[in-house]
Amino acid sequence: MTDAKRIMTSRAFPIFGAMLLLLVLLSACATTENEVRETATTPQKPLIWPSPPEPARVSWFKAISRPEDIGANKGFFRKIAEFLLGPRADQMVKPYGITVDSTGRIIVADTALKRLHIYDAKKNKYSFIEETGDDNLESPIAVAVDAEDNIYATDSVKNKILVFNSRGKYLYGFPAGKRPTGIAVDKAEKTVYVSDTARHEVAVYDLKGRLLKAIGRWGNKAGEFNHPVDIFIDRHGELFVADTMNYRIQIFGKNGQFLSMFGRHGDGTGDFGRPKGVSVDNEGNIYVADAIFDTVQIFDRSGNFLLNFGRLGREYGSFWLPSGVFIDSADKIYVSDSYNRRIQVFEYHGHI
Repeated sequence: MTDAKRIMTSRAFPIFGAMLLLLVLLSACATTENEVRETATTPQKPLIWPSPPEPARVSWFKAISRPEDIGANKGFFRKIAEFLLGPRADQMVKPYGITVDSTGRIIVADTALKRLHIYDAKKNKYSFIEETGDDNLESPIAVAVDAEDNIYATDSVKNKILVFNSRGKYLYGFPAGKRPTGIAVDKAEKTVYVSDTARHEVAVYDLKGRLLKAIGRWGNKAGEFNHPVDIFIDRHGELFVADTMNYRIQIFGKNGQFLSMFGRHGDGTGDFGRPKGVSVDNEGNIYVADAIFDTVQIFDRSGNFLLNFGRLGREYGSFWLPSGVFIDSADKIYVSDSYNRRIQVFEYHGHI
C-alpha cells in the first residue's frame, strides 16, 4: 500500500467511526424518546362524554404538541445538525387560535413562540411561518383562511392583520385597530371579521384590508362588548362573539344586526368564568372554551346548556387554560390547550 493510500485510510477510519458513533447515539436518543412519547400519549381507555351508560356524543381523538405527533419525522441531516448545534424549538409553547384549511391542514397561532405552526397530517409534513417580509411575527393570536387557503393572522403587538399564501409566503398586511385578537373569514362574502379587544368592537374588512364597518361598542347592553376576544362565522354567515368580560356569547346576523345572546358570570353548570374561544358545529351547537373552568361547554342556539367535556389537568381529555376552539366541516373539535402546550382533537358524534 502506498503512503498516500495509508494516509487516506488512516483519515477515513476516524471519520467513519465518528459517523457510526453519531448514528448509534441518534438511534438511541430516538428510541428512548419514542418510548417515552408512546407511554405518554396512549390513553388507558377511550375518553368519551358523557360517561356510560349514556351514548357517547364527544370522544377524544388525538393530541398534537410537536411535528412528530403527525408523523413528520426529522431527516438524517437535520438530526445531525441538531445533535451538533442543538435542537430547534418546533414544539408548541403557547398555542392560541386554530383553523383548518380545505386540505385538512391544521394551522395554529403560537403566541409565545411567535410562530404559525402548520400540520399536514395527510402528508406527514410540518412547516411554520415566522417572517412577515423583512420583519417577524410579534404576537400572533388568531388565524383564519379564505376560499383560496390564504392565511390571515392577527398580531396584537403589530396591531395588524398579516396575510400569507397557502405555502406560507408573506403577501401583505393591513392595520386592524388597537388590539386585534380573534379573526374569521366569510368566504362567501369575501370579508374578514376581526375582534378589537381594546376598542370593544368587531371590525369588518374586505380581503385587502379596506374597513367596511364596525359592530358594537363598549357596554353591557345587547350588541355592546366588554373586551371581546374570539369570533366565529358559521356556514350561514352568522357571527358568534365571545364577549369575554361580559361573560356571554353574542350572535349577529349577516348584516351585523344583533340576534341573541346568552351567558352569565358564575360557577355553576352553564355559567362562564372566562369565555375565550367560540365555535359552532354542523348542527348549530355552540362550543365555548372557558379558561377559568378549564372545560369546553356546549349550548344549543337558545343558550341552553347541553354538555361539557374536559377538566383541569395534564392528562389527555383535560385542559390547563384552554384558549381557543375550532370545529371543521367534519365536526372535529380542535382545542388550544395553552398551558399544556398542545392542541387536543375531539370528535362530535351528533344528536346531542
